Amino acid sequence: MVGTLVQALSYTMLAVVAAMVGGIVAVYRPPGPQMESNVQHFAAGVVIAAVAAELLPDIHDRAPVVVVVGFALGVAAMLGIHRLSKLIEKRDIGGSFAGAASLLITVSIDMLIDGVLIGVTFLTEAATGILIAVALAIEVLFLGVAGVVALPSGVSTLRKLAVPAAFGLLLTAGVTIGVLALDGVTGSPIAVILAFGSAALLYLVTEELLVKAQKVPETPVSTTLFFVGFLSVFLLDMLH
Repeated sequence: MVGTLVQALSYTMLAVVAAMVGGIVAVYRPPGPQMESNVQHFAAGVVIAAVAAELLPDIHDRAPVVVVVGFALGVAAMLGIHRLSKLIEKRDIGGSFAGAASLLITVSIDMLIDGVLIGVTFLTEAATGILIAVALAIEVLFLGVAGVVALPSGVSTLRKLAVPAAFGLLLTAGVTIGVLALDGVTGSPIAVILAFGSAALLYLVTEELLVKAQKVPETPVSTTLFFVGFLSVFLLDMLH
């Protein structure tokens, strides 16, 4: 177990570093609205590819009831998080940070779920775990940018960089939980977790990344970047 955890965490460091790189870029070279939309489209493509290439095939042959339960729990959890974030925004809890609450809370939960998924895949097959970690590193790079640019103007550099740092901590915490809590677990519990994770990631794409990307006019470039993001991870899986 310890060896698996060390291996999983070592590859997860790719995503942790990627989150910080994305945050630093966003702090010192903040993208404009159109570039932000482009980044969100690319990240959306990457996330959907990771779900389609790695998670859905793993649950395709599972018992339908188990898959439905996992998806239902994932959707219910994300809708609950969405309602909480809207309540925070409506009541202006957190002051100027209230407007960024929806994205930050959703991405934070996503980081924890991603970490658990990395841990689970390393327990089942290390090669698949490596691929998931690399794919999610690409995702986290752009989510690091998206998380920082969502913050209100006037936030200090230290606080801005705390966002991708928190993403990285949540990711490593998820990996640790996934490996330590699920070592030796097989069958339906793993299927439920994978289905839950799939639903959560799809929610991130459809209700957060793409919704926020549509705040600026759609362009051929942003649409193309969605498919470039998808194809990059899908080809990575094919070459694997």
